[in-house]
Amino acid sequence: MTNEQRSPIHHPRTASRVFSGEAVVITPAQNMVRMFNPVGSRIWQLIDGQRNVGQIVDLLIDEYDVDPERAQRTTLDFFAMLEEKELVAWAGDGGQ
Repeated sequence: MTNEQRSPIHHPRTASRVFSGEAVVITPAQNMVRMFNPVGSRIWQLIDGQRNVGQIVDLLIDEYDVDPERAQRTTLDFFAMLEEKELVAWAGDGGQ
């Protein structure tokens, strides 16, 4: 399965809220609070375990009128960062 076919979920060890379009993500075990820019916040809102990464990229292209190649590259980079920091897991991976 390619990265674009994977369906992301919020990592079970995170808590988050979106205030005025800005996501605030807390990882209590690490005692960390992160805030995302508007595009990162929108991606965070779209993470639901139902949409795959490719579908999220398509929505961002429509919503932000951005070049598809750039949208794909930056979204995949963002998901790599989320995964590295254990803020996202993948549906079907047992949440790990």
